[in-house]
Amino acid sequence: MKKTLKSISILAAISALLLTSSCTKDYYQTAPPPDPTEPVSYSADLQPFFDARCVNCHGSVAPNLAASVGYNNLIQGGYINLATPENSLLYTKINAGGTMEAYANSAERQMTLLWIQQGALNN
Repeated sequence: MKKTLKSISILAAISALLLTSSCTKDYYQTAPPPDPTEPVSYSADLQPFFDARCVNCHGSVAPNLAASVGYNNLIQGGYINLATPENSLLYTKINAGGTMEAYANSAERQMTLLWIQQGALNN
């Protein structure tokens, strides 16, 4: 009986530890930052990020970020500011303090800003 109770206590402690450690706001922080000397590809870098974190809502809520229309919606919808990339609505929404901050980690924020700084190409 004591062995079973001890085993259950240990299992409960491990489960609690695993559950609380996975509930951090930005648990994707381990992703490496983008290399600023490398071009950021919309289709290979940004669209997978949008597909994983954004399209669930932004497939029906503006801007629609689905692969077939996302790029055009960002460009034509005024979400990109090439003159001052850090003021782009897309970037400010996912950056610290933005309404979508919780959906992007540091590397994804940096990648998004770098993509805009590189001209926001449809590549």
